[in-house]
Amino acid sequence: MVSSKIPKVLSIAGSDPSGGAGIQGDIKTIFAESCYGMAAITGMTAQNTLGVKAVIAVPDDFLRMQLDAVICDIIPDAVKIGMISEPSHVKIIVDMIDKYKLRNVITDPVIAPTSGVRFAHDEVLVNMIDYLFPASTLVTPNIPEAQTIVRAILDKRSRAAGEPVSAHKGELPASELTPSEMAELIGCHCDCSVLVKGGHSADGEATDCMWHKGELSIFRGRRIAAMSSHGTGCALSSSIASNLAKGESLAAAVQIAKAHVTAAIAGNMSIGSGNGSIDHEAILQQQRIQQDTINILERKPEERQK
Repeated sequence: MVSSKIPKVLSIAGSDPSGGAGIQGDIKTIFAESCYGMAAITGMTAQNTLGVKAVIAVPDDFLRMQLDAVICDIIPDAVKIGMISEPSHVKIIVDMIDKYKLRNVITDPVIAPTSGVRFAHDEVLVNMIDYLFPASTLVTPNIPEAQTIVRAILDKRSRAAGEPVSAHKGELPASELTPSEMAELIGCHCDCSVLVKGGHSADGEATDCMWHKGELSIFRGRRIAAMSSHGTGCALSSSIASNLAKGESLAAAVQIAKAHVTAAIAGNMSIGSGNGSIDHEAILQQQRIQQDTINILERKPEERQK
């Protein structure tokens, strides 16, 4: 088993040949956060900045072989989980989390891209809710994803009560719940921490709501009007995982990741004909600025003036 002081982060996700999202985007983010990135591929996609054309999942045995090969040799300090398109893949990943006692597991429930083919169908979503979310340190849905998850949870409750699926007595429809209410509902149902990302909100803000250990935290930020936001969710979850791997608390990791990804969106790279990739180099620049600031603050007063 190879040991190293550098924080190691494993991405379990799909492949994006355009390089902005998926394992390609994750590895860029992990590197920019000064961590060592590894990846196990759940599926291949045919996509570009205009949308997703097709998705092909890897065979179950091959996913299991990838995970065993990597983890038995290089134990990750954190894990980021992205696209899962097969119900069986959920259970394989959860088995690996249990088998290797993996920690700092960040799950980005990629249900559907902004444009194109849906990634996670109903059975995949049910398995994530029942098995993967409870095994995760943090789940990071955006508002549309959170609404889909909440609807699935409410549907399950209705079936258990013998009611029509559309009947959720005493509960508001998912579309009428606030991000903080959705974070609490998902977190309580799945016994996990949840960060509902507010980038898709209609109020023009980018306010994220985190339900963690029975308490709600709000992370405010400015919403940037940019044509290059491809890979934002992948970058945020990978950045959170990387900062947890470096020893930050969950709240601090979220705050740092939000600042870094905001800078990456502001980079507004002009790549492709559609929604281009975020600027991963901006994350590296933010990381360097942060470290330079820490180094200055750690100097003696007389040394700071030099």
